[in-house]
Amino acid sequence: MSISVLMSVYKSEKPEYLSCALKSIWNDQEVKPDEIIIVKDGPLGEELNAVIDRWHKCIGTHLIILVNDENLGLTKSLNKGLKFASGKYIARMDSDDISTPVRLKIQRDYLDSHPDIDVLGGSIVEFNSENANLGTRTFPKDHQSVLKYIYKASPLAHPAVMMRKSLFDIGLQYNEKYRTSQDIALWFDVVKSGHKIGNLEDVVLKFRRDSDVYKRRSRKKAYNEFQIYMSGIRDIFGLITWKYVYPLARYCFRLMPLFIVRKVYDSNLRSKFLQ
Repeated sequence: MSISVLMSVYKSEKPEYLSCALKSIWNDQEVKPDEIIIVKDGPLGEELNAVIDRWHKCIGTHLIILVNDENLGLTKSLNKGLKFASGKYIARMDSDDISTPVRLKIQRDYLDSHPDIDVLGGSIVEFNSENANLGTRTFPKDHQSVLKYIYKASPLAHPAVMMRKSLFDIGLQYNEKYRTSQDIALWFDVVKSGHKIGNLEDVVLKFRRDSDVYKRRSRKKAYNEFQIYMSGIRDIFGLITWKYVYPLARYCFRLMPLFIVRKVYDSNLRSKFLQ
């Protein structure tokens, strides 16, 4: 079955990280994708363009490069890339993460044998430049577990998912109302439309978690995420439900000083809260 990989690249990203990401999703895969779609989200600069040009020579026509004349943001860039994807399955990939060599094979095989699942994630190992293993994050395995988790936090690691193209053929897409947290909005839309989500126990991605990840969690992003959860919970679970306590608590937590956010995120308090 054909596989498309979808990535977006922004000017602030590190060329060496992008090269590692492309190596992992092409050279190192047991099952290579039929195409990799890269969306250049605005002008990138000489070094990033050089990396993409070098991999274009290596991958050839299997690498499709789309260009935004100006920065449109991840949401619009992904929607643009989806329109060019021809694979039965679409795998997401971020430009600074590393896919495991078996990722595409095991996700494809699972979707082939489980036609009821439309979005499939997997476990991830977090790492940074100082530590190769900051811990493994797992996600709810079956759809019923997803329904018991989605109001607490994202039931999927966005760059680790593989999705059926048929989802987007029927009109689903990333909601362009949201410039950030667009993945969470999509998961709520998938559930609302009657489709199912699952996760593999296997680690399918190494997720880069450098120190500036906390700095990117702005108050604007926190409010954006809060709106998505409140709207999604209302649409799925109804207007009157105790489940709103989770996005309310999350929003208050995100407004705390950075050192507190970092301390909680690096501890086991977060996982206990989500249980």
